[in-house]
Amino acid sequence: MSHPPDLGPPTLLGLDLGSSSLKALLLDLDGRVLAERSAAYPTHAPAPGWAEQDPDDWWAAAGEATRGVLADVGDGGDVPRADVVGIGLSGQMHTFVLLDAAGETVRPAITWMDTRAAGLLPEVEATIDEAGLRDELANPVVLGLTLPPLAWLRDHEPEVLARARTLLLAKDALRQRLTGEFGSEPTDGSATLLFDVARRRWSGATLEAFGLDPALMPALGEPDAAAGRLTPDAARHLGLRAGIPVAFGAGDQQAAAVGTGTVLPGQAQLMVGTGAQALVVEAAPPAGELTGLHAFCHARGWLRQASVNNAGVALDWARTLLGLSWDDLYGALGDAAPEAAPLFLPYLTGERAPLMKGHARGGWLGLEPGHGREALARAAVAGVAVAIADGVRALPRAADRGAHEDRRGPADRRVRAGLRVRAAGGGLRNPVFAQAVADASGATLELLDASGASAVGAALLGGVASGAFADLDAAVARAPLAIAATVAPRPERAVAWARLRERMHALDTLGLHEAVAGGETATA
Repeated sequence: MSHPPDLGPPTLLGLDLGSSSLKALLLDLDGRVLAERSAAYPTHAPAPGWAEQDPDDWWAAAGEATRGVLADVGDGGDVPRADVVGIGLSGQMHTFVLLDAAGETVRPAITWMDTRAAGLLPEVEATIDEAGLRDELANPVVLGLTLPPLAWLRDHEPEVLARARTLLLAKDALRQRLTGEFGSEPTDGSATLLFDVARRRWSGATLEAFGLDPALMPALGEPDAAAGRLTPDAARHLGLRAGIPVAFGAGDQQAAAVGTGTVLPGQAQLMVGTGAQALVVEAAPPAGELTGLHAFCHARGWLRQASVNNAGVALDWARTLLGLSWDDLYGALGDAAPEAAPLFLPYLTGERAPLMKGHARGGWLGLEPGHGREALARAAVAGVAVAIADGVRALPRAADRGAHEDRRGPADRRVRAGLRVRAAGGGLRNPVFAQAVADASGATLELLDASGASAVGAALLGGVASGAFADLDAAVARAPLAIAATVAPRPERAVAWARLRERMHALDTLGLHEAVAGGETATA
């Protein structure tokens, strides 16, 4: 790829459209992060359980963050000015936008955080089963995925669907503003419950079963292919030159996996933030649904993913309630026996892996007069560590194709020997918490000194689309991997963590969450 020398060194721009902010990141062709900026936007709740965002806010954030990183590497700074030669995107999965014939949004975006369709889940499941679509969709019916709120719009806002001509997922809507082109790709598409995951295409049978127009679904391209070029209007908005190739991009977790070099079959990744996502890469298409796991397309091949809703969000809630610093919260765990009372269930916002119950709720159990803040903090850290470990422990079963193995097994079940997981984010920066997750999961954590893995992965995909890299392997070879620490599980702690897992799972078996939820919410 030729490059005019007077434009400065060639760089790649990654745009990661997150749940509350957009990150822009500049990466050079050697894989060095030159600068990153974020710009926030609000989530609106016009009714209980609703969670909506305005795509215009995403567009404003893209301009603000991109102009910020360009200023950071501009003339007069410590880093030479750079010329962006490729753009890639990643974004919050499941969130969708409906556009009319003129390409204008017909209503605010419904995000993955929205729970308005909770009461529809039994109907959605029944329709899928009656049509024999379970294996094709390869995913459980849970809140957060695209199909349930889309079915809700069909029932409650039919005039909106009547006006709509195109459905775009969040980062695809942003890319349409960049290029003027409509499209999507398999990583995001596979997370909608509208997708034939094994065949990497929209599921016409599902759309028909739910009375949805197949014409709503955009054409598909591969994540590292060029979807279009930056238009003059978009270039002015971002502060770039027109004509830069823009990749289709990927969902946030798949983009993060590209950014951490997790693209080969058998490789595993754990990202911890508000929630936690553990995934393993697979070369073969998914053979139906696995209990407690999602099956998504990867940038190449497929992956199985365990999505944990309550990680950082539960820890922050407990920390704030107890009036503790982060160091004091994590320090409360120490080397105490994790299964000691009290017990903390972290399912504040419902849970996917391992429960797959949107109505699950959290709390401390087994309280005694002698329990104070330290005991409650210890229980909170241990409970969240188990929730994350449940996701990690599911990965070997996915890789071994254990299609019908139950998530609850005997205490002496062990994670496949030698499982190593590339991990980053959240409390894993604290050595006590990282050790707890390793001990509870039985996996060795390779803690990455990673910055904005999803945005890095997006930039690398943009590099392939622009021709800066020959293919995905060449791009991943430039991923800025740096293992800051390796945390191995301690065998002597395995039994104590197994007992705590058993206690938490036993409460679910006894129907605790159904009893707490009660009424119609137990169907969520």
